[in-house]
Amino acid sequence: MKSNLKKKIIETINNEMDRAISFSKFMDICLYDSANGYYSSQSNQFGKYGDFYTAPMLGQTFAISLTKQIEQCFLDVDKNILEIGAGNSQLAIDMILNLNQRGVEFNNYYILEKSHALKNYQQQVLQEKLTTELFKKITWVEEFIEQFNGVIIANELFDAIPADVFASFENEIMEKKVGVVDQSFTWILSENKKYFDYEIALGDGIFEFEYSADYKKIFSEFSKAEQMVCFLFDYGMDERQLFHSSRPRGTLRGFKRNLLSENIFQDIGDQDITYHVNFTHLAFLTQKFNLNILGYTHLSHFLNNLGLEIDDANTIKDHLKLLSDINLLTSPAEMGDLMKVMAISKNCQSSLDGFKNFDKTHLL
Repeated sequence: MKSNLKKKIIETINNEMDRAISFSKFMDICLYDSANGYYSSQSNQFGKYGDFYTAPMLGQTFAISLTKQIEQCFLDVDKNILEIGAGNSQLAIDMILNLNQRGVEFNNYYILEKSHALKNYQQQVLQEKLTTELFKKITWVEEFIEQFNGVIIANELFDAIPADVFASFENEIMEKKVGVVDQSFTWILSENKKYFDYEIALGDGIFEFEYSADYKKIFSEFSKAEQMVCFLFDYGMDERQLFHSSRPRGTLRGFKRNLLSENIFQDIGDQDITYHVNFTHLAFLTQKFNLNILGYTHLSHFLNNLGLEIDDANTIKDHLKLLSDINLLTSPAEMGDLMKVMAISKNCQSSLDGFKNFDKTHLL
């Protein structure tokens, strides 16, 4: 645990009248504090020696499939790509190289990255991996591009947005805030004074859930585009699945060294904090901001609809690694079912191959 970060959070809590802060504020400081936050102060969170894997890190399959889908989108929108939060830049590298190999011209590849540590890392790695000509097409931006025309990629964006935590007791909802006792963080139940921007269909019984009011800020930015197709990849599910008796404790969790932790008050600043995204909430915001849903499905269906390509491996070991990576991307017990894909658009009604079978938009 980073002592300076812990001290800052405790001071923030003690400055509040009720000696408690919302979990969204706690999560924001833990992940995004400019000096010691998890994402702000390091760039080694990813992969085997980091804390978690993302789909682009599991071989070329994800990038090849997405490249095919983007090539189809370029028939209807300008040939620009905006990636929000490029992480370790693996997706950007693979996307750009695959587009080039397929002979698909593109004008610009924009990366919106808030973390200075990650931005510096991305610039170094992309310059090493790409030709000078391809690297010149990349531009880093700090804000959403107004009047953007092209394709937007948001891979595991929403599950990293600070959320508040609530407890539902039959007909009453309480907010779970963060307090401190004997220099240790603890949950404190508080009267809920927050406003939900849509009518949440809560199930019967007692259970906890996460909700982020900041989602609408992102959709507000999406709505400023001139014409776009946006792909949202995230761990999550529709509301009926999310608010289920099998999940009475909600979905809040931490990750460190690729191990799951349910104690999000430990390893402050040194572990990722995340939760499952409510795609019904995203569907509501899509309508609220006059955008369109082009499709919603499991990652496995999205990849299979676009056709899995298995390249020849140099060795048996490489071939087995490739098959293992594809299994992680498509297995119902792994990313295949746990991760969902939603495509939304503005001024574009494209029929996308990634959703031609098993489109589950009706469940939202």
